[in-house]
Amino acid sequence: MSAKFDHIEVHVADIGKYCEFLVSVFEGGTFKVISESGTSMFTSPEGINIEVKHKQAEEAPIMSGFCNPCLRRLGAQQFIRSLSFAITKERKTAEGMVYFFQDHEGVTWHIKDRN
Repeated sequence: MSAKFDHIEVHVADIGKYCEFLVSVFEGGTFKVISESGTSMFTSPEGINIEVKHKQAEEAPIMSGFCNPCLRRLGAQQFIRSLSFAITKERKTAEGMVYFFQDHEGVTWHIKDRN
């Protein structure tokens, strides 16, 4: 039997606000509270599951492990700005531009602009 992907886990200060952010950044999806502690499960329109839990430590997120979510979409730069986030870095690649930004929890994301 092979391993099967189930979900990604994220630890944040404000679970509800982060779930609303995920709905915005994925342009849809749903979330529901799944435990008494407030842990919620977000499911994107593509079926990606993200379990949103309350973080235990107050340190800012760092770029290591799986802490750098990546999306690909047309008009990435304009989309990031429409969410009221500043682009912190840009990178030109053979496939097009990549734009980096930090969400309200300090997590770094990047969106690759599809040509």
